[in-house]
Amino acid sequence: MTGDELRRARVRLGALWGLRRPAHASELGRALRLAKQDPGESIRAYEAQRDKRVPGPVAVAVEMMLRGTLPPDGIPR
Repeated sequence: MTGDELRRARVRLGALWGLRRPAHASELGRALRLAKQDPGESIRAYEAQRDKRVPGPVAVAVEMMLRGTLPPDGIPR
């Protein structure tokens, strides 16, 4: 999964999660339990590197969510 694909995944996750908008980077960061003060910071950094691959664990987790697996802590709001 590249940064561009991650950005498109946020659009699809927003629909899957019933948000009626793309999931915010911070929401996806919280769903992935990213441990920064701003959990969306890492997501935005991955997306900024448009054609580079995101880390494997992030890609796997996002792909699982796209297939219907809910985040363990529920859908972040």
